[in-house]
Amino acid sequence: MKGSIVSALADFLLLNRVFIGYSGGVDSHVLLHACAALLEFKSKITAVYIHHGLQKEADAWAIHCQKIAENLGVSFLELRVNATANQGESPEESARDARYSAFKNLINENDVLLIAQHREDQLETVLLQLFRGSGLRGLAGMPERIPFGKGNLVRPLLNIGKEMINAYALENKLVWIEDPSNQSSIYDRNFLRQEIIPHLKQRWQSLDKTVARTATHCAEAETLISKIAQTEFETVFNVDDETLNIPKLVTYSQTEQRLILRQWFEFLDLKMPSQDFVQRILKEVVGAKSDRHPILHKKGVTIRRHKSKLVILRDGLPSDIKHQR
Repeated sequence: MKGSIVSALADFLLLNRVFIGYSGGVDSHVLLHACAALLEFKSKITAVYIHHGLQKEADAWAIHCQKIAENLGVSFLELRVNATANQGESPEESARDARYSAFKNLINENDVLLIAQHREDQLETVLLQLFRGSGLRGLAGMPERIPFGKGNLVRPLLNIGKEMINAYALENKLVWIEDPSNQSSIYDRNFLRQEIIPHLKQRWQSLDKTVARTATHCAEAETLISKIAQTEFETVFNVDDETLNIPKLVTYSQTEQRLILRQWFEFLDLKMPSQDFVQRILKEVVGAKSDRHPILHKKGVTIRRHKSKLVILRDGLPSDIKHQR
């Protein structure tokens, strides 16, 4: 456990602060406890509890987390967020977005955020993406390390099984919070965890390991494809106004055009569009006659055509051609 953490942090030659996402659950408690035992990092650690305000016990959980942090001799920070779901947004998605947004505002240069997701979490993530019809990027699951805010996000337990985490907790006599919402199968991830994966593991006991390996293969393939997409994207991207050149875009195949559009969304830090929405952009906007001015709207963005350019506007921004970020 501790070896995985040391290895995950070894590449950061300049390490300022280490934030640990600490919900009080067994996974994050194990991560915090293991990190606090590493004297070379202990003075840099801050346990961060995100108060979503969705559970009546949240105030008591915050107090519990603060006491645990104090007992371990590390700093503690409570952040309150608005996790109310917007129309068309799931409660899980809303809470996750609010949580990561709060974390991102904390992270400065040479800071690291540690999250306690493990191999079974990766299994659940890949299965959910598979059932939602995701492409390679979704099937790649969660990366062990990514740039985040001005620093980095690291998942040092991603290759560790849940059994080992539970064994560590029992061996060290840890006391953790059991969130009652984790027992509700109304949430997709809980349904998989409680109803589906146990049956799968009866047949394929090493399922979490093999799916994690598949996710790694998909991540490697996605990296190669992204490099190709970036090269093609740069040939049609107008740097001055962040639009796409339609005459150049249509010289590529339909597959390449879809890759370019997704690369465009990623560059603009927008939520990745669905396959259906990408296809509608190509058919209804890019494929429209030059004398027409179609507008396509969905989930906070408007896609329109202006002369030979493809334009994205975030809702609420002035309808000018230059995209302001």
